[in-house]
Amino acid sequence: MSERERSYHHGDLRETLIRTSLELISEVGVHGFSVAKVAKRAGVSSGAPYRHFPDRESLLMEAGVVFLNGQIAEMRSSAEAAGSDPVDRLASTAGAYVRYAVDHFIGVELFGALRGAEFVPFNERKREMIGFLFSLTQDAAPRATWSQIPELMDVLLAVSQGFSDMYHQGMFAQTKLGRDEAAGRATAAVRYVIQGWELREE
Repeated sequence: MSERERSYHHGDLRETLIRTSLELISEVGVHGFSVAKVAKRAGVSSGAPYRHFPDRESLLMEAGVVFLNGQIAEMRSSAEAAGSDPVDRLASTAGAYVRYAVDHFIGVELFGALRGAEFVPFNERKREMIGFLFSLTQDAAPRATWSQIPELMDVLLAVSQGFSDMYHQGMFAQTKLGRDEAAGRATAAVRYVIQGWELREE
């Protein structure tokens, strides 16, 4: 056991490994992620992570939980700050999604890698996000049917991830569009979609 490992308290190493995992994913993506790379970056032996996580997937899922917790918190905070208008509340979550994804350089790739995984905390966080967005969408588009609400939610997530990806790929560099401007455009796009959908249904 290294001096670095001995210096960690039991809980400290676990949290350090999760935080380091998110940093690594933001740089090399899910496909470049490995327990060995996380251990090296954290300054511990290659076997140290396995005292807390049985395999690569369990560490990846714990990192996913931390990421989702932060993202949901940002979206809830943004909706609260948007005021009482239902469309503004829903649209604001798109901007919050973009800001969080840009800041952490992580997107749906992480969730795609964990699709179908049997891990209760991660799936609970996903259900929490879906339930939160479902409620906001229902308020913003009261005439939407139960089957149309998920379609509108897909639009919100597609717009949010689309702007995040465009930012990550440098597509806004020429126009010097910053993170907040990209988030603002995502917010406006979702607002236009919802308002347009409501007009169509009148």
